Amino acid sequence: MGLPCGSAKAKDGVDRRKDIPIEEHEQTLEQVFGKHQVTQARGLTSQQVADNRAKHGWNRLTPPVITPAWLLYLYQYTNFFAILLIVGGILCFIAYGLDQSDASNLYLGVVLEAVVFISSTFSYYQEAKSNALMQGFKNMVPKKAKVVRDGATAIIDAAELVPGDVVQFQDGDQVPADLRVVDAYNLKVDNSSLTGESEAQDRTVELLIPHGHKEGAKVPAIEASNLMFFSTIIVSGHGTGVVVGTGDNTVMGQIAGLTAESGGESTPPLIREINAFIKWVSIVAILLGLTFLGVGLGLGIQTVVQSLVYCISVIVATVPEGLLCTLTVALALTAKRMHNVSMLVKNLQGVETLGCTTVIASDKTGTLTQNRMTVQHCWYDDELRDIPAPKNSVQYRSMMADREERGFHGWRKFEPESATFTWLHKVATVCNNSEFMLSTNSLDPAAPLLDLAVEMEREDFNLLNLQCTGDASESGLIKMCQAVADVKRYREKFPKLFEIKFNSTNKWQLSIHKDLTSANPDVPMLVLKGAPEKVWALCDKIMVNGKAVPITQEWRDKFQAAYEKLGSLGERVLGFAYRDMDGYALDYAWSEKPERNFPTDGLTFCGLLSLMDPPRDGVPDAVARCKRGSIRVYMVTGDHPITAKAIANEIGILDEEVHKAGRGTVCTGDDIRNIMELPTEEEQIAAWDKVLAHEQIVFARVTPAHKLMIVENCQRHGHIVTVTGDGVNDAPALKKANNGVSMGIAGKDVSKEAADMILMDDNFASIVNGVEEGRLIFDNLKKSIMYTLTSKPPELIPFILWVAADFPLAISTILILAIDLGTDMLPAIALAYETKESQIMLRPPRDANKDFLVDVPLLIITYLHFGVLQALAAFWAFVIALNDFGYPPHTLLRRGLGWSLHPLVCSQDGDGTVDDCGFGCAKPRGDVPYCEDGCFIPTGTNTTGGNAWRVDPFIEFTPEGFRGFGAGSDAVCARTCSWFWGLSDTTKATWRAARNDTASPLRLIFTEQDEALFNQFCGDSASTNAAAASFGFPARRAASGARAPVGGRYYWDLAFHNTPDLRYQQYALQSAQTAYFVTAVWCKIMNVLVTKTRKLSIFQHGIRNNRFLLVAVVFECCLVVLLVYVPFLNVVFNTQPLYGAHWVLGIPWILFLFCYDELRKLLIRRYPGTLLEKVLYY
Repeated sequence: MGLPCGSAKAKDGVDRRKDIPIEEHEQTLEQVFGKHQVTQARGLTSQQVADNRAKHGWNRLTPPVITPAWLLYLYQYTNFFAILLIVGGILCFIAYGLDQSDASNLYLGVVLEAVVFISSTFSYYQEAKSNALMQGFKNMVPKKAKVVRDGATAIIDAAELVPGDVVQFQDGDQVPADLRVVDAYNLKVDNSSLTGESEAQDRTVELLIPHGHKEGAKVPAIEASNLMFFSTIIVSGHGTGVVVGTGDNTVMGQIAGLTAESGGESTPPLIREINAFIKWVSIVAILLGLTFLGVGLGLGIQTVVQSLVYCISVIVATVPEGLLCTLTVALALTAKRMHNVSMLVKNLQGVETLGCTTVIASDKTGTLTQNRMTVQHCWYDDELRDIPAPKNSVQYRSMMADREERGFHGWRKFEPESATFTWLHKVATVCNNSEFMLSTNSLDPAAPLLDLAVEMEREDFNLLNLQCTGDASESGLIKMCQAVADVKRYREKFPKLFEIKFNSTNKWQLSIHKDLTSANPDVPMLVLKGAPEKVWALCDKIMVNGKAVPITQEWRDKFQAAYEKLGSLGERVLGFAYRDMDGYALDYAWSEKPERNFPTDGLTFCGLLSLMDPPRDGVPDAVARCKRGSIRVYMVTGDHPITAKAIANEIGILDEEVHKAGRGTVCTGDDIRNIMELPTEEEQIAAWDKVLAHEQIVFARVTPAHKLMIVENCQRHGHIVTVTGDGVNDAPALKKANNGVSMGIAGKDVSKEAADMILMDDNFASIVNGVEEGRLIFDNLKKSIMYTLTSKPPELIPFILWVAADFPLAISTILILAIDLGTDMLPAIALAYETKESQIMLRPPRDANKDFLVDVPLLIITYLHFGVLQALAAFWAFVIALNDFGYPPHTLLRRGLGWSLHPLVCSQDGDGTVDDCGFGCAKPRGDVPYCEDGCFIPTGTNTTGGNAWRVDPFIEFTPEGFRGFGAGSDAVCARTCSWFWGLSDTTKATWRAARNDTASPLRLIFTEQDEALFNQFCGDSASTNAAAASFGFPARRAASGARAPVGGRYYWDLAFHNTPDLRYQQYALQSAQTAYFVTAVWCKIMNVLVTKTRKLSIFQHGIRNNRFLLVAVVFECCLVVLLVYVPFLNVVFNTQPLYGAHWVLGIPWILFLFCYDELRKLLIRRYPGTLLEKVLYY
């Protein structure tokens, strides 16, 4: 339980869930220099560098241990299912080696090994992606750094930096290590990859207390204004810093370590369930196979080869060989379909897990929001108003058509014609250095530029996506201004004379212009924008309804109220002001150094504009869909709590009424740090439980370690967690989550590598569509598995009856594989294309611990309902086919094991039809070259005076038919001279007396002709004729199975014969097996059609809405025809061309199966929630 609470340590003993132990941000410059024994001018000495490197190592990230590709590939062959099939294939090869007369064992072995090879290779390619995870971190490491050592400045590889190094930097540089700022000028850094903050952050020498921070509380290093972090980008300014962390001991190193440690959910619920099912099915298959192997050998009813083949057959019939292939392909097809909803799936096994999601922990910037600062509101003339963000002029005019329409906060829209807003717009446009990047090809400097005024009139043009120079706030301002008036042409009316750029000291930007629109264009115009309190302090007038009026206390109160209101929405607020520079000529030498030579006070305040990274279109609706589907959506961001709460409130993640009722909360990084500082693990767990007990949660100002702990604790509560993110800071949580979803547009390489899926449009709404697809694939996979498993009873029952009842084998092992890997595959895959039956986003997520993909109801419906029905239909066809070949049903029991080995001997009743059948004697042992396929039945007595004896006393037949086993098998099958010599006089007398008794089973054992011929060939004893001892069939045994009746004759081709024809018997069996196979497939075709729905009638759902399924059915039919009529396939699969009547034997059963299923679904719909639904619904 330690891991979720933050007390677990990595193998190296470092607890990476706690903040990096940086103290320098709280120290003075003297303390920083003293700690590292360095000065800003001298830097470290060469000896200090060597000592520090020996202590701290190189400034690079430790690569993880990667499993070699060949070992990863071999690992695919170690799962239980693969081992089972490999062993089965080897046993097939052994059986073929022992008896090469049956090539089907060879074919079966090849197919089994091929299945393992294909499945394992496909799985390898799906897992091989994980080895590239750390490459993204490597790509983020800066290449060079400018450092001061031994009093001299040098450019070195960033990997050579050590703690204490003095590093110089400027705008555009990548920070080469964690640095404490010791000198800064207009310094800003982009921390978005670490914290998710949209705007560049000021960096100063002194530590500034963050807004809203608790007084006296320690400022976390990640929020310190005087620290810069490894791999972040310097946006503007320049300065100097002291290295305080390198390599793994940086914030970036902490994230990389957390990512490497975060193993994630190793096996998704879907695969875990499938593996468990396959394991148990395989165990049952092995036990059944070994049991029947022992029975066959123990009772002596099968040879070793026969028993071995039978064992393999039982295993093949029990295990769904094609299931894993079907699931893999179905998931791949679903992944392709998910691409249509802008989700790129990297881990196929996680597709269905997305549908189980109970918690979505979403990053704010770029996922829930647009990742661009946009003007949202304004304040002028003492009124707060909304400012729409149109994509083009057409949309702008549409948005502004109804001026009285109220926005989210109930405010009216701004009025562009207002005199005051005209001045506000003017200052925002000209006091702005941002420019639109209008090149049609950024790689070609000579490429033509867009005419923005023309483009704005196009309905498909998106101004908001247009890139701009300058920072995010200025870019947002000119996009707002462009909607009102073309910025380029507007600025031409106000040529710039001078400017002072924004800096962290002034907190405002100033520029002076010539106003060509003024009545007195020779008077320069000063415009200024910046932090509202700074701008307000420079003003003594405020513009109201287009006129400047003095600022009074009332106006001060109104300004403060408006400023605080906009600030409470989490928006960045800017103030705007101007003044006419009367008394200054246009060519005045404006200057700010050493001091400004012109006044900057006495300004007229125009108003406020507030910017925010606004929610994406469709996000509120997507959040509402999640709520209806019982999915919790948590916002997890590094941004400020006020900003996070405002966005969460607007999109529905944190409803105001829920928050006020105490069922929602905003949990900050400081709150999580307090939890981690609790003395016992039990208290930490209780604190986390208290936080997660809320219905709606916003996590703000959190670190990467905090995000990881949020995921871990949600998983501890049994949640299936989907995490979204785009930055490096999201990588540990993305990897740990059940589903990690990275942003495809704004996402860093590291986050994309750690994620299971990539959101191609960076839109949260697409995730919800993905969740819906995940739920749909669960439904469809359940249907696919149900369809696949229904073939198991028709495949297994024939083998059970073959041994248990000695019934002729109704289907061969190779035909089982033809079903599992041939006819079943495409329809099972096609079910992945089924459309949803109902509003699946209105039901709660699947509980992976209770609602299993393969559960007891499904197995009951599969095996005992549809499976048994299909088996009965197939046996019906099998029995009728054999009957048509002359073998009525009553002659089949106890004739199965010997059917293909021994010719049937049958007796006939009074009307000439078959009465009883059985087997005579087995093949002679040793090198006896007679009666290998059965002895011919003699037709008369021996020829007088010749040597051609028609009657043979040693064979099992007389001219009247089979001798019968009334006197035991030796008296029929092992007749030799030695046997004759051993007969007692009493035995001979008994047999002589039975010769004329037509009801006696002994009447043909010792006929008069037999006795005469034995006396002639054998003599009285071995002493009189020693050479005769080898005559006959020594040690010959009776064939296994039913015993042939007395007086029986060979029966084949619907007639009695004196000569055997085992090939006809085998042909009849193969034809009947083909009929069994064809009927089973017809039932499967009907089964796949009824499996399209679990509850709805097929008439409600429709048949033609899945064209791929119809194609699969056509393929199934064509494959069956090929297997039945193509000669070389007849040889491989032991099939025979069917008579026309045998194709339609299953029609009554197919219709019955359809009616049964429609009745089952009708009862489910009529009686929901009852015992009927529990019994009949899967």
